[in-house]
Amino acid sequence: MKKEESSSQRELTKLRLTFKMEKTVKKEWGSEEWIVNREYCGKILNLKKGFGCSYHFHKNKNETFFVLSGKMLLELEGKKKIMQTGDSQLVLPMQKHRFIGLTDTKIIEFSTHHEDSDSYRDPNILSGKVNLEHLK
Repeated sequence: MKKEESSSQRELTKLRLTFKMEKTVKKEWGSEEWIVNREYCGKILNLKKGFGCSYHFHKNKNETFFVLSGKMLLELEGKKKIMQTGDSQLVLPMQKHRFIGLTDTKIIEFSTHHEDSDSYRDPNILSGKVNLEHLK
């Protein structure tokens, strides 16, 4: 039985057909689909259930994350927050953060220009599989 596609998933499919993504970057936690990276940056983040990105911060980058579909745990400056479809969060420069997929989750990232050299990762909390049982 085929799962019915939500209206947000249909709109995302239209977006992919209308715009050629600048690039797709595979990550251990899923993937990033880059829409644009100029003075501003737009990406679709595809976060897999049970995976998380590294705990990191940016010195220059200002980010807003909007959950398009799914449910995730945001760790921001040591505080945990459940985010789901329709939620958004501003992350300012120097704020340590990471995401963990509680379900497969699609996130839109709106930010200032992205530079790989502006990501500072905690070597003790890297990207990868996360035991969701420990989060309860």
